[in-house]
Amino acid sequence: MLATVSATESLTAALIVASLALPLGPLLALLPLLGLALNGTSSVLYGTVPELVPEDRRARAFAVFYTGGSVASGAGPLLGGAIGDAVGLGPMTALLAAASLATIPLAIALRPSLAR
Repeated sequence: MLATVSATESLTAALIVASLALPLGPLLALLPLLGLALNGTSSVLYGTVPELVPEDRRARAFAVFYTGGSVASGAGPLLGGAIGDAVGLGPMTALLAAASLATIPLAIALRPSLAR
């Protein structure tokens, strides 16, 4: 899990940073790879829920996990747009890349729970 999350989040951050410098054509070619990297992390994280939560609490854990993802999907663009309006598109994009990398220490913190 840790290797996949580290690889996909690092790739996501690198592609986000690259998007700042690329002209439109190469950027459009890069976007499907960015989508794959984003999806790779979410798939791994979904798969860790059963390893981290006892069987009798999994339904609730998945409910919290999916609800949190839905709330973030709705609130993220609004918050990102407001921050982008305040600081500009370039800094906001760099902030997204940094947020992507912030997932790696969280995954490292889960490592002991997954070793059981």
